[in-house]
Amino acid sequence: MPLTNAKAWSQMCDKQARLIENMRSHFPERHQPLTELSRYWRELKHQIDCGDVPRVNQVK
Repeated sequence: MPLTNAKAWSQMCDKQARLIENMRSHFPERHQPLTELSRYWRELKHQIDCGDVPRVNQVK
């Protein structure tokens, strides 16, 4: 069952990923964890865009 407000969730995931990606330049010592967190948000966005029910434990 897809999210009824999937478009809003997808946009929010994209904003979160971009925000975190921008933080990497300000916190180079946290580059790897921030990259992983950004990847998480992108994967969540992908699940939503595909019409899947987002499952946190399935994000790779």
